[in-house]
Order: sequence, then structure tokens, then C-alpha cells
Amino acid sequence: MKEITLNDGPKRKRRRDRSRTEGSRREGSREERHRRAEGLEQPQRTPGSERSRREGSQGRPGRYEQQPVKPELPKKKHSRTPLIVVGIVVLIMVAVYLGFGVYYMDRFFPGTTVNGIDVSGKTVKEVENLVANQVQDYVLRVHEKDNKTEQIDGADIQFEYVSDGAAQQLKYSQNSFLWINAYFHPQEYTMTTPTVYNKAKLKEAMEKLDAFDSDKVTEPKDAYIDETSSGFEIVEEVEGNQLDEDKVYELLCQAVTDGKTEVNLEESDCYLKPKKTSDNKKLKKKLASLQKYWDMTVTYEIGDASDVLDYQTFKDWMTVDSSGNVSFDWNHIADWIGQLADKYDTFGTDETFHTSLGETVTVTSMNYGWKMDEETEAAWLDETLKSGESATRQPQWLESAMARGEENDIGDTYVEIDITNQRMWFYKDGQCLVDTPVVTGDATKDGYETPLGLYCLFDKEAKAILRGADNLTGKSYNTPVDYWMPFNGGVGIHDAKWRASFGGTLYQGNGSHGCVNTPWDQAGIIFDNIEIGTPIVVYKSSINQGTGSVAISQPAETRVINEQGVEVTPESSAADTTTGTTTDTLSDPTSYTAIDGQ
Repeated sequence: MKEITLNDGPKRKRRRDRSRTEGSRREGSREERHRRAEGLEQPQRTPGSERSRREGSQGRPGRYEQQPVKPELPKKKHSRTPLIVVGIVVLIMVAVYLGFGVYYMDRFFPGTTVNGIDVSGKTVKEVENLVANQVQDYVLRVHEKDNKTEQIDGADIQFEYVSDGAAQQLKYSQNSFLWINAYFHPQEYTMTTPTVYNKAKLKEAMEKLDAFDSDKVTEPKDAYIDETSSGFEIVEEVEGNQLDEDKVYELLCQAVTDGKTEVNLEESDCYLKPKKTSDNKKLKKKLASLQKYWDMTVTYEIGDASDVLDYQTFKDWMTVDSSGNVSFDWNHIADWIGQLADKYDTFGTDETFHTSLGETVTVTSMNYGWKMDEETEAAWLDETLKSGESATRQPQWLESAMARGEENDIGDTYVEIDITNQRMWFYKDGQCLVDTPVVTGDATKDGYETPLGLYCLFDKEAKAILRGADNLTGKSYNTPVDYWMPFNGGVGIHDAKWRASFGGTLYQGNGSHGCVNTPWDQAGIIFDNIEIGTPIVVYKSSINQGTGSVAISQPAETRVINEQGVEVTPESSAADTTTGTTTDTLSDPTSYTAIDGQ
């Protein structure tokens, strides 16, 4: 067996090192335990020691082998000072934060604005004072037309701030301990500023504005249609600058109540506006209607004359409604037709007549002449005017004459009877066909005189029977005549075969009942040539020629009228062709129906 000699020197050295190492381990263990007790550090294990423990616990057999152990450096001892400093800083910061929180309990956060006023760090009272100062400087600017601006001062309307706790409510909405948030999110508040003002003073201030100065106000005017030398045109509206006073006052009151500092009268539609503008459709339609009438004429042709009705005359009769519909005043139309009738009517008027003996006399138209049908013409004119179309018209007449002249409407075909000279003429187309003595109504008996005037022949009848009664005796008669030409009721021209003489003064005491007794042959000439409507002029001449009566041969009457007034055939057919045997001393036996006109 091999003997091994051990060297004690190195062995003792290793024991000292192990003892030192174990001491250090024990000291480190105590320090670790102390730190763990204070919760400052977790125990640390080296890999070698952990492995040794595992191996030892497993009871690995074999020779114990000492592993070399690295020397451990001595560990520093940790200080508690940094922790204390940090704690103190934290406590200070918390205290400061809480201090600011307490500070902002009755003050507004930084960056806070109320109605545009910076109220950072201000108390509610201070904010209210700021608002009050702002209200004290209140000015309401009034913007008007044409870029003009006026203002109303708060002092003039006794404008004052009255606290209602609104600022306090805003402050309540801020959590004082969240003050730091305000640095990142500034808060802007708008509150209704409670104020009071004097409405009467506001109205006075409003009325003092230039906008209400009557010398500077232009009223709005509607567009309208104007007549020019060439027709019509639309005159544009005038906008003006007149304000609706009630509307402006209401606007100002609301603005002051709301604390507004500006109002715009034009944008708020406070200006009065024209009710009718130039682009109004109805106005344009009315213009078209009027333009149509500008050139319209209505021409009345009467004889050689004419009368023209144009716009300048009938424009005052017109009414054009808002839709352009035209109507005419009936009274104006009737008046114009009446004036036209007065100008051209000769029926019932006095007319000048030049007699066959060269004298000029005036006769009154009794049933002869022109008389316009005014009602018919007025109706026609009304419809024509409504149509807007020009027209030419010959009027309708209720009475008409054979001619129309400047002095009279007698013309050149007429019968002329001169009562003074008991003479009658008949002209046809200017040629005298008859000039004969006659016997007219008895001038010595009331109601028997032949009526004077201008008449027209309204009928003619051959072989007529004149029936009537004597005005004085009442005796009836039925007298046959061959030519009957009435011109005034029962008064007319007829033959008188029972008379032997005509002319002179026979009419004074032996005249007719009013008719014009005419020699048989002359009456026949007139009858054959005269037309119904021919004028008959009866007058008294101022010149008496003094001509006596003239004996004229007359045919005998062959017609027999019985007592009943009926014509019968005589038993004897022999015709008595001798001259009339009755004399002028016999009373005139004839009359026409109920009028003693024979």
C-alpha cells in the first residue's frame, strides 16, 4: 500500500479560509434576515451553494471534495435618506395641490371666461362686479340702411345689472380639487346677464335716432303706371327708408333684454316696403290693358260730321282692377251719349226756315227731326269699350228726318204752309210741284186753328172717310176724301171737293176744323209725289200779301156714306160731274176720327 503524506501547511490555510468564509456567510445571512424583516431585499443564493445543498441532500456517496470558493466582496450598507426625501416631496406636492384646491373653492379656475371676460382666480363677487362694470358701459349699436350705424347708450335707458346668482351657479359647476384640469382645458361660460332698463326711456332714445327723423325719412312708394306722350310705362317702386316703428321697438327691447350689443334693422326686416314692385305680374297685365286702349278710338259718323271718342276722353271712365280687367262707368258713358244726342238731335228743337216768299222764320220741331236712341247707343258703346277694339258707328235713331243740314233738317223735299197768306207749296228735290191757295183751321173758333210747327207726314191714305163731331154743335159727320195726308194726329192735308173757293180770309170764320183744305187736283199731285216722313212746315208769315180767295172748280162728290159712316153704292150710277154746289157758307163737314181736324 502506497503511503501518502499530507502537507499540514496548506491544510491549515484552507481551514482558515473556510472559517472566514463561513463567518462571512453567517454575517451575510444575518444581514439578509434583517433586510427581509424590513421588507427591503430578498435573499440571494449563489449557484454553488445551491448545488452543494442539492448534492448534500441527496446523500451522494464518495469522497468529500472541497470545491474552491470565490471570495465575496463586502456588501455596502443601504441608506434610508432618499426614501425620506421622496416622501417629503410627495407630501409637499399633495399639500400644495390641496392648497390650490382650497384656494379655488371660492374662485374660478385659471383660463375661465364668463361672457368673454377673463375671470381667472376671481371670486363670484369680483366676477359680478366685472359684469356690472361691463353693463355700465353697455352700448347698443343700431345698424341701418346704407351702412349707417347709430347707438343707444345704456345710461340713457337706465340699463343696470341685477345679480340673480347665475355667477354663483357657474362657480358651483367647478370642482375645486380638479383645478389642474383647467390648465389643459380652459372653460368658457356664457350666462344671461340679468339686467333692468326703462322701456319708456328706450322708446325715447329710439325716437331720437336719425332713422326716425321725418326730414330724413323717405316713404316707400309702390310701382305704378304712368302715362307718357307715347303711351304708358311702369315707374319703378321707391324702397325708401321708413321704419316700422312698432317692429323696431320690439326688436330693441328684445336685444336689450338679451344683452345684445348690435341689431341690424335691415336684416331684421324692419323697413317698410312697397306693396307693389315693377315686376308685379298684375301690374304688367294692367299695363298691357292700358296700352291697348291708348290707340283705341270710337268714331260716330252723323251726316257729313263725325265725332271721335278717344283715350283722352274715356280714360276717366275706366277702372282697371289689380288683375288688369277693365270696366267703364255707365254714368260717364250715358252722359257722353247724351251730349252726342244733344249735339245732333233736332227733334223738339227750334229750327230756322227760309220761306218761299223770302222771309226767315223760326219753327219748332213738333214730330219731325232726329232723335237718337240713347239707351241702345250707351249699351253698344259700353261693350265696344270693353273690347278694346276701335270701331266706327252710325247711331240708331228713335226719330229721323229726311235730311240733315246746318240750319235745319228739312232738306229740299217738303210741304210749306203759310197761314197768314193761306198758301201752300210742295217741293220735291228742290222743284216746286204745287203752289196753291188753301183754307186752314178757323181762326175765329177756339181749338180749330191749324197748329204751327215743323211736322212730318206720318201716313197717307186714298179714299178715306173722315169721321168726327163738331166741337161746338156736337153733330157727328162722316166725310169722304180722295186724298188723306195726316201730319199731326187728326190734322192733315186733304182734298175738299165741297169748297168752291180757297185762300184769302176764308179761314177766318169759314175755316176748317184744323185740317188744310186743298183743291182736289192739287191734293192729288201732292199725294202722288209725297212720301211718309216728308217734313211739313206750318208758320205764320209777318208779311201779308193781301191776296183774296180764289174760286176753283171742283169735281162733284160721287161717294155715298150712310148714317153709320159706311160707304154705300148709290142706286143711280149716273155720275154728277157738275161743279160742287156747296158753298163756303156751309160748315166744314169733315174731321178725322176723334179729332176735329177737317
